[in-house]
Amino acid sequence: MDLKEYYVDFQQDVATDASASGDYTVDAFIRRCGEILGEADQFEEIQVLQFEGTGQRQRKLRIQGYDLSASDDTASLVVGIHHGTPEISAVTTTDAKNALKALQYFLDEATSGQFEVDREASSPAVQAAIDIRLRRTSISRFRLHLVTDGKLSDRLRDLPSEELNGVPVDFSFWDIERFHQLHESKQQREALEIDVTEWAPNGIPALEIAGTEDFATYLAAVPGPLLADLYSRHGNRLLESNVRSYLSNRGKVNKGIRDTVNASPHLFMAYNNGITATATKVEMSGDRSSILSVVDLQIVNGGQTTASLFYVGREQKAKAALANVVVPMKLVMVDEDRAQTLVPNISRFANSQNAVSAADFFSNSPFHQRLEDLSRRLRVPAVAGTRIQSKWYYERIRGQYSNEKTRRMPSEALRFEQENPKSQMFTKTDLAKYMSSWDQKPHIVSSGAQKNFLSFAVTISKKWDYSPDDFNDEFFRDGVAKNILFNSVRREVSKADWYKDETGYLANIVTYTIAKLANVVETRAGNSVLDFSKIWNQQAVSPNLLDYCVELARDVRSVLIADRRLVQNVTEWAKREDCWTQVRGIPAWLPDDAKTWLADPTAVIRRQSMAKSNQKIDSGIQAQTRVIETPRGQWLELEAFLSTVRVATLKETSILGVCTGRRPGIPTEAQSKVLLQLVERANTAGFDGFTL
Repeated sequence: MDLKEYYVDFQQDVATDASASGDYTVDAFIRRCGEILGEADQFEEIQVLQFEGTGQRQRKLRIQGYDLSASDDTASLVVGIHHGTPEISAVTTTDAKNALKALQYFLDEATSGQFEVDREASSPAVQAAIDIRLRRTSISRFRLHLVTDGKLSDRLRDLPSEELNGVPVDFSFWDIERFHQLHESKQQREALEIDVTEWAPNGIPALEIAGTEDFATYLAAVPGPLLADLYSRHGNRLLESNVRSYLSNRGKVNKGIRDTVNASPHLFMAYNNGITATATKVEMSGDRSSILSVVDLQIVNGGQTTASLFYVGREQKAKAALANVVVPMKLVMVDEDRAQTLVPNISRFANSQNAVSAADFFSNSPFHQRLEDLSRRLRVPAVAGTRIQSKWYYERIRGQYSNEKTRRMPSEALRFEQENPKSQMFTKTDLAKYMSSWDQKPHIVSSGAQKNFLSFAVTISKKWDYSPDDFNDEFFRDGVAKNILFNSVRREVSKADWYKDETGYLANIVTYTIAKLANVVETRAGNSVLDFSKIWNQQAVSPNLLDYCVELARDVRSVLIADRRLVQNVTEWAKREDCWTQVRGIPAWLPDDAKTWLADPTAVIRRQSMAKSNQKIDSGIQAQTRVIETPRGQWLELEAFLSTVRVATLKETSILGVCTGRRPGIPTEAQSKVLLQLVERANTAGFDGFTL
């Protein structure tokens, strides 16, 4: 994401926050900056307020946020310059220094107590000043931050520290460029580093079991509050390698967990199956009887237990009981270089005893990860009358949407829901249904979500292997358009008089109708294609197209419920390819106004080609980055392996020489892609040095 794109997203987030919370835009701006800097460990939790006035000797005073909760006894104060303009604005050095000087004057009068004189004691600014004054003797450092959505001069990046009553005062500048740099540096997942002694000063009791060179295993007893706190801090990051996400407290398992915590917390370890987790590093105590810290902790089985303890811990009556809960844990430490290969397998087998669908396991495929990334980035076209551009939320892991929402405080949850309306959330199996219907496979869709998904997975995997760059922005937009088309047809059919007279089989009628429409366009529209870009841009289906689909649906229904159908059971009949053959054979012609919802294929191909080129660039950059960041020693290991197994071509061996240092230069994007394929092929042949 470039700076301009980031700026647009940044302003949209501010607008969303303002709308969700009912605050002024400037408050939302400060809060958003605080959230970003909180993620960068600059703050614990920013308190937003607005004060601008005068102090002693007519000095200008300003403060817009503060945080006194840092564990290192630092105090952070914030002042902002917000423009909210369509384009990035420049911030002069004078304005920036004046804003920070006004914040510094506020701090000076707050610590001295002067700010409180003749001011309303209940005002937020006075309350902040009192807090600062009362804590001034314990504060180790003051940090004054200027945040702005504008661009600062390159000459103004740092100011020398000063002192206030012997306490250092640091100054920090955060403009839109620096926020963007911070965002870009956070794109790769960072390994969680957990200091267990924060909860258990002596570590958590553990039994170390001898392992192999690839992994070691520990059996441990984990305090319930530790798991609850970890989930509170990191949420789904703990479950990234798991095949499931926490669903809700409505399930029997989760209700049982709550009941055990409330009634018999001391028996939790006896009653609960515990959790299985992985890590890439485990630090043990000197006598190796306790775990002190863990790096890259991933819970691969027991996600429901973990999240349930978090939610139960938020219930006032259960907080005390949770302190007596201990959870059994099997922790598998895997070699960092092999984690990407081993962890998914550990996750798969750890869950093999449960009824986990194949769709869950496929959720970790590159295809679904890319779709998730696209859904978090692409916004729908602006709708007149609203400041917020929403997104279509792709739920890669079951329960992910609900989980993300319920983990938030009410105002934050509202903001999340406005940006990602529930009506615009779709799952892997939903996507498979929409895509397979348009691909003219209604009989497979009618066979059920799982069977259809498996068929879809096979098709997608083959296409991905052949051309992964085909899965890009345009693919995602078309997928959403098919979503809109499918559900719009479903809505209109359900309202049709002929359907209301005799309801039933709506799901079958709709998938067959979409397939029939695709077939008619394919066979009757000449070179024209359905204009999915128009559906995406309007976020709606044109009325005349919907009217035509309702007519098709009526004919479809006649085949599904025909007296002389080949299979008596209608739902079973819908699963037969013979049924689709009959529906496909229904005479149908495009209406005269079809040109309003059809498009020239040349324009479609042009858009797809451009999107593919952009994705190829993105993929190439990512491949080159991964190759360059891989240490030379690992490439040497691969070279040694290839000398014993003939799986590399002369071209690949030559490119590998660039990475091992035997040939000069830096691998190009194209060469990097070749190397990634070589590593994958070597891994299949038995190489276990590393994966990319």
